[in-house]
Amino acid sequence: MTDYRKILEDLGYRLKDHGSYWRTNALYRSGDNASALQIYKDTGVWKDFVEDSDFLPFQALLEKTLNTKDSSIIKPYLNNSTLNTLSRPYQKKLLKEEKTYSDSALTKLLPHYDFYLKKGISESTLKDFKCGLAMSNKMYQRIVFPIFRSDGKMHGFSGRKTTTNDNKPKWLHVGRCSDWFYPFYTIEEIEKEILKKKTVHIVESVGDCLSLYDNGIKNVLVSFGLNISPKFISKLSTMPIDKIFISFNNDFNSERNRGFEGAIKSIFKLSDSTDFNKIYFAPPTSNDFGEMTAEEISAYIKHCDSMDHEHSSSSVLSIAEGMDKKGVNKTFSSSLKKYKKTYNFNYGDI
Repeated sequence: MTDYRKILEDLGYRLKDHGSYWRTNALYRSGDNASALQIYKDTGVWKDFVEDSDFLPFQALLEKTLNTKDSSIIKPYLNNSTLNTLSRPYQKKLLKEEKTYSDSALTKLLPHYDFYLKKGISESTLKDFKCGLAMSNKMYQRIVFPIFRSDGKMHGFSGRKTTTNDNKPKWLHVGRCSDWFYPFYTIEEIEKEILKKKTVHIVESVGDCLSLYDNGIKNVLVSFGLNISPKFISKLSTMPIDKIFISFNNDFNSERNRGFEGAIKSIFKLSDSTDFNKIYFAPPTSNDFGEMTAEEISAYIKHCDSMDHEHSSSSVLSIAEGMDKKGVNKTFSSSLKKYKKTYNFNYGDI
């Protein structure tokens, strides 16, 4: 029996349960529409509704995600996904158990940092993140970042591709990134800084985190995309934090600023379990932090430190209303109405 869920989550897909099928984003084209793909649980047959594709076999999804038709690369995913079906209770136990990895896996990563050194990230920062270049398997030619959990065990990897001559996704995740709280348990200094300053910047990717960390901003967490997971929110809401800065990318050159849209949705989600007055909308002044100079990052942090919450909430409302008028998705209107009612906002307030 093929465990389609395990394969998809190992590849980095975040699956939403819809009974007989899942919905998820099109990872192979870096799509952020969480309902673009429909994948049937029993057969793996899938369809990309954004591109209006035909219903295709599961192997076609593997080929697009891994950007290869090489059977030697595709088959291991299918061969390693067979569950022991002798007893149903045992099978269910396997599905719930999270896979962990031995620290020896890190010895296979080469200390070749040229990709990030050319982007201005220091070698000392890259060593703190325990990353390295993979030269085999699904993370081939990617800078791989190990993900640790609270008990010190490694439960995933995030890999940034270093090549430009292919259509592979920029980032590839191994493990359930919806369970990650990174790099809180990976770098001790991150944990210390967040608890000491009682503030945190939540960014989209490891690359953004590297840029801030390298410039001395170490109270940073990574959401791995534009959707903060329930487990991430649960952990964050239990911490003694006074300010949470949602610092997703600023896609101002695009027709739709998806970074802004993701930030607003995440603020709504966070406000269900965290005091809204602690949450700030604080995007980078450039597209992302990797494009900002040290001086620009320093100015950005000073701005965050002095940011007025009323101004932040007005920006949130203004962007949210624009999203609502564009019909970003069917559920957003109800979220906006709830937000406005809870915090007594009116359209005339801004």
